[in-house]
Amino acid sequence: MQEFRETQAIARRRVLARRGGVQSEAGEWRGLPVFVKTLLTGDPEAALRFDHEGRIAGSLTHPLIVPLLARSPNQLIFPFVEGGTLRERVEGGPLPLPEALEVACGVLEAAEYLHAQGVTHHDLKPENVLLVKGRERSECVRLIDFGMSHSRALPLDVHDGTRMGTPHFMAPEQFRGVRGDPRSDLYSAAVLLFDCLCGFPPYEDALGWLVGLRGDRAPLPGPPALHPILCAALSRDPEDRPASAAEMRAALMEVARELECRCP
Repeated sequence: MQEFRETQAIARRRVLARRGGVQSEAGEWRGLPVFVKTLLTGDPEAALRFDHEGRIAGSLTHPLIVPLLARSPNQLIFPFVEGGTLRERVEGGPLPLPEALEVACGVLEAAEYLHAQGVTHHDLKPENVLLVKGRERSECVRLIDFGMSHSRALPLDVHDGTRMGTPHFMAPEQFRGVRGDPRSDLYSAAVLLFDCLCGFPPYEDALGWLVGLRGDRAPLPGPPALHPILCAALSRDPEDRPASAAEMRAALMEVARELECRCP
């Protein structure tokens, strides 16, 4: 990962989105197709958040995580991944069980690496999971977006005490402002798997569930062998969830073997 002082020339720029003072673009950089995030605002807090994301993304090296190629105070450059998001795939209808398990195993493999590095993603949702064209099994998964992440390696957590996250996919303790607990990512991974199998997350009234006013969950999807894993990972209390991403992934792999599904 390179660091540079000035914004680099991006050719063939195509604006994809603007949100929170950050512009996302597809383009070409040094002959490579890239995805670029550019900070558009001079707001000091936005600059801190942008730097926070760049520092975390730049510290990660794993095949299932989109790497940061270069960064400056105002720009983050990533390779452009051909394919689409898991959200786009789910909008076409629920995934078959083998494919859903493959995606979940891939997300958990990436999460296992993150947690070993002292990083909690805190925003595992279908929009942040890319599915690579032409790849099979969990190799198709690429994890992105560390804007809400927590890292034990950083002296300052710019999101400390906040309720940042996506309500349908964030763990109850995360909603209370608890950050840095890897088991929050396991909750989100379970919601991802639920969403893959049903086409919708488990709690229709997500905010009601997060504040403890509602507890009515949609019926657990998939075969009965999968239900204990989902039920545990979706527990309100982190202590009742699997102990680690590795443990949860191993449990899913065992279900896949029992059902003769592919899940590496």
